[in-house]
Amino acid sequence: MRPSLLTAVLALAATGCATPGFEKLYPGMTAAQVADAMGRGPTRAQEFADGSAAWYFDEDHCVLMRDHTLVAKSTTRTRAEMNTPVVSLKAEDKAWCGPPGTEAGAAREQEVQTPFGTFKGTVDPAAVTEQVRNSVRSQKVPPPP
Repeated sequence: MRPSLLTAVLALAATGCATPGFEKLYPGMTAAQVADAMGRGPTRAQEFADGSAAWYFDEDHCVLMRDHTLVAKSTTRTRAEMNTPVVSLKAEDKAWCGPPGTEAGAAREQEVQTPFGTFKGTVDPAAVTEQVRNSVRSQKVPPPP
């Protein structure tokens, strides 16, 4: 008997995200336990003046390590998402694993998709409006016959 598409999708969703093992991490784990649970070490690390380090496993998952012990973890969170036939918007708080007081390094990212293009980063509505106006101005519309 062949499994249905719905069964396959549910099985895929149940296996977790692109960073398997992240949900198993908890404060107090040693660096070796973190690497073992993840099946690998971090893809990049960022050290801080207080001696702690952020380990990033991808752009959406990180842990804060202090004295070779996991003290916190973070995942990118979607704050808002809107889809219409003309425009779609997605706003995210990117994963940030800095020590207390370094929240200024945390990133918010927005993505706006329009028929005129995709705008990504910290989207300033006035800048997007101006880019759309410039895009429309540069398009030549043939005169009616």
